[in-house]
Amino acid sequence: MANEFASEAREVDDLSLSPAKNLQKLAKCGFYKFVVEASPGRRRRALDLLSSGCGATAFLSTQHEGVCRRLSEAGHPSAQSAIEGEEWYGVCFAHLRRDPSPVSAIRSRHHVVFSGRGPWFSGHGLMTKVLVGGATETGDFLMGIASMDEPEIVPGRLDSLAVMEATATVALDFNALQIANEDILVKIDATVLAEKDMHSTVFQSARSLGVARAASRFLDQTLQSQVLEKIDEHHGKMDAWDENPDWEGSTQLRFEALQLADRVVGAAYAAVGGKAHLLSHPLQRIAREAHFYSTTQLTKPLREKVLESLQQTL
Repeated sequence: MANEFASEAREVDDLSLSPAKNLQKLAKCGFYKFVVEASPGRRRRALDLLSSGCGATAFLSTQHEGVCRRLSEAGHPSAQSAIEGEEWYGVCFAHLRRDPSPVSAIRSRHHVVFSGRGPWFSGHGLMTKVLVGGATETGDFLMGIASMDEPEIVPGRLDSLAVMEATATVALDFNALQIANEDILVKIDATVLAEKDMHSTVFQSARSLGVARAASRFLDQTLQSQVLEKIDEHHGKMDAWDENPDWEGSTQLRFEALQLADRVVGAAYAAVGGKAHLLSHPLQRIAREAHFYSTTQLTKPLREKVLESLQQTL
């Protein structure tokens, strides 16, 4: 399926084809049932393959996938419809990493009221539901699901993105949005959020491995085989990290994945030559996606690691 997505990735990238078609194919083949039940390692390998096909599809798919898992863990009645693709879920809670959070969550007897602006929401016009996060007065974080049709949710346009424009990313203003208590899926504190970020940092590495896989298709067979072996080796490292997770290791794994993607993309450009500069060439999209992933869920330790590495090699 990744190869099929790759054949249409240019049309998705230039907005002549909606990624919704690909998401429906994933739902139809049982992909979301698989990722809800799969181990972290198997989910990372799936993300690697999807990212090697179509980055926009993979990016939107992981938004929905994450909510499918949370709905299932909570035993929410909407879980099955999400897994089957009858409803599509986006997320708007990356802002919880900011202090203070730009979105507040105020508890009442039967509802939680969300107010403020979430700066990032992908899948506008495609996702029918949103998992929104807000900070309480006590510093906890609450996340609940709401319909995108709610009048208290107002999308705000952003400047066009240089890459992943097909993800239809917007800001969302929440004007006293009420979410019933039974639709609040997550309650965590800053410590737990940081721990989840640690695991997510490793998960995001799979996107860069997917870019390396995609770029390796433009190398000779011997060199491509070596790249694929390196990708498998990196998956093995991440599997081992799962047994004893720590922040230093997660940052190092993510950094190595970013480096591998950069090196393979650069080598692919050299192998292809001047034709790689044509807008119609897949490497144009692949290179932009590689750089996009360098800032996806960018943590302070990762930023420092990248800058420190440059300084040491100058």
